[in-house]
Amino acid sequence: MQTEAPLYDVLNYLPEGILMVDERGVILFANEAFSEMVGYENDLLLGLNILSLLADIDVFSKCITKVMDEGKSLDAETDFLHRDGRIVQAIKSVRMIRKDDHVRFFVNIRNLTDINRLNKELRLSKELIEYQAQELSTLLNSKNQELEEILSSIDEVIWYIDNKTLSLHYVNNAVEGVFGFTKETFLSDPSLWQQQIHPDDRELVKMFFQTLRPGQSQEIRFRILRNDGESRWLNSRIHHHPTLKLFIGITTDITSSKTQSDEIAFLAYHDPLTLLPNRAKLKLQLENRFEHSASTPFALLFLDLDNFKNINDTMGHEVGDKILLEVSRRILETTEEHDFCARFGGDEFVVLLQNTDVSHVDTFAERMIQMFKRPFRVNEIDFFLSTSIGIVLYPQDAKNGEDLIKHADTAMYEAKNKGKNQFVYYHSSMQRAIHNFLYIESLVRDGLKQNLFELYFQPLIDSTTLRLEGYEALMRLPHPTEGFVSPDIFITVAETNGDILLIGEVVLQQACDFITSVRQICSQPFFVAINVSSKQLLQEHFSQDLLNYLKERDIPPSFLKVELTESAVMENIDVAAVQLNKLKDGGVRIALDDFGTGYSSFAYLAQLPIDTLKIDKSFILTLFEVNSNRHIVEAMSNLAHVLGMSVTAEGVEESEHFDFLIKNKIDTLQGYHLSRPLPRNVILQKLQNSDPYFTPLPS
Repeated sequence: MQTEAPLYDVLNYLPEGILMVDERGVILFANEAFSEMVGYENDLLLGLNILSLLADIDVFSKCITKVMDEGKSLDAETDFLHRDGRIVQAIKSVRMIRKDDHVRFFVNIRNLTDINRLNKELRLSKELIEYQAQELSTLLNSKNQELEEILSSIDEVIWYIDNKTLSLHYVNNAVEGVFGFTKETFLSDPSLWQQQIHPDDRELVKMFFQTLRPGQSQEIRFRILRNDGESRWLNSRIHHHPTLKLFIGITTDITSSKTQSDEIAFLAYHDPLTLLPNRAKLKLQLENRFEHSASTPFALLFLDLDNFKNINDTMGHEVGDKILLEVSRRILETTEEHDFCARFGGDEFVVLLQNTDVSHVDTFAERMIQMFKRPFRVNEIDFFLSTSIGIVLYPQDAKNGEDLIKHADTAMYEAKNKGKNQFVYYHSSMQRAIHNFLYIESLVRDGLKQNLFELYFQPLIDSTTLRLEGYEALMRLPHPTEGFVSPDIFITVAETNGDILLIGEVVLQQACDFITSVRQICSQPFFVAINVSSKQLLQEHFSQDLLNYLKERDIPPSFLKVELTESAVMENIDVAAVQLNKLKDGGVRIALDDFGTGYSSFAYLAQLPIDTLKIDKSFILTLFEVNSNRHIVEAMSNLAHVLGMSVTAEGVEESEHFDFLIKNKIDTLQGYHLSRPLPRNVILQKLQNSDPYFTPLPS
């Protein structure tokens, strides 16, 4: 057949493997794609039996039988053997072709490892179209059966149209899968393909053909409407043949990949949970305003949900996500048409208000505050939240996006410091506070990096025996250039930025070092009380890690007492109860510090395994002032004893304090009247010398 050689040249350009075998399985033809797939040179494959390339030789006989009975085989996965011995997974399709009274089997093989690449549009190079177009056109027009069998097995739509009238001259069977019309329907109506182009894209396609010059090849993407009305995206590689006066094209349905690309593009600028614009989209929105509406003022509100982390920690992220979805919905309901809302990250949201009138901004912010007063109901449980809002105004507070966000964030933290559940406008004085925070933060980091933190120990005295009962470990930061940094300052900063977790590790290590050293000097029982922050308490394995550390150091748990403030416990009382019970069961004693300054409620005390109640020094220092709190101290002591707790008084700085507290049966005393906090080495030296280092005598 005259067209056989050109036909095989065409087959060598196809990206899928093509085989022609006889009924015995002897390979009569293999294209270059198949040769590359199995690692053999083309000459070595000719005359080779296909059975030698199959991992399962029974596959061939079963497939041939099926083809002989039914005329063709369905697509089936088949493992071929590569020349180097590895398995090549593929999908094959077999058709029977009768040629000159001989039976041949045409095998189309698709390499699964390259499936993503092969599912893209079939690209015929410009050279193929230019040098083989005449042969291909001849084969198509003559309805050559062998070529039709080949083209029918190709997924892409192959077609050509008249370069003047755009009437369709040829299309293969793949057109039915894309358009929903049969090949015969298209050929009977040469202009049908134009009618199926999406109305919005017809002008684009028309312009494309008008501007594609002879000899050029270009790609175009456009939409079509199937016969069922469904819209599909197509990608066409089209060559304008200079001598045949034809547009020759290969078209691929890219709807799935286009949809995926659109989703990726959407998610690049939107939050996947709430579908609100994300931080990147907010940045673009601000840049657009600065570029095109630089003189137009607007307000930026930075919202942060108060204590939202507790919900995620205790109820799980699934519940937290449902609440965030409801928060997003409520924010959108509150904003107006020209306002912009974005999820900045986590539980933070940003709103841009077009109307910057202060009364309008105040009203909007107040609506936001009130919006959170309605409970968020998830899984039949009501959750009550609040929000802290920082507000900046453009252009008076900042003139670029970075500073606007930074200043709004600063104002938001000021709202939290003032008690949360409120909004605060940014003021330049807040920057000084931020500067001070960053300065102290740098000193804390210096302390951690250079091992500057040092524990001091203040004695705790038994009020009955006037003997040493234990020590409270108090962290100090003697900085080499800045001197002693007050714990009241650096503890607050460390709590905020999370460095308190690292400081907590230093406290536990130095406290255990001290316990070990004291036990070597004296045999009297004692304990060391360490302060624990809320962030430490909320760590999932905090209690177990602490007990494990004591075991590693061979220190009995009775030598350690853990002190927590009311606010630390009440931040998440359920988590606190679990952690403290585990410590209590492990032998560690628990003290509630600064009692009376927080919730001042005995209602929850019975739920917690508290051994000691420490009355805050603010009550002790004012014992003998007018309108003193002596009756409150007495009441605290009596109620604590009723609940089976011992009572410790902090701030014993005068002899009158000492006498009053002993008279009122306060169990343990602590304060400057007895001893100031002392460095570790000073206490160890005095213990060795048997020197008294506290004042146990009453006045």
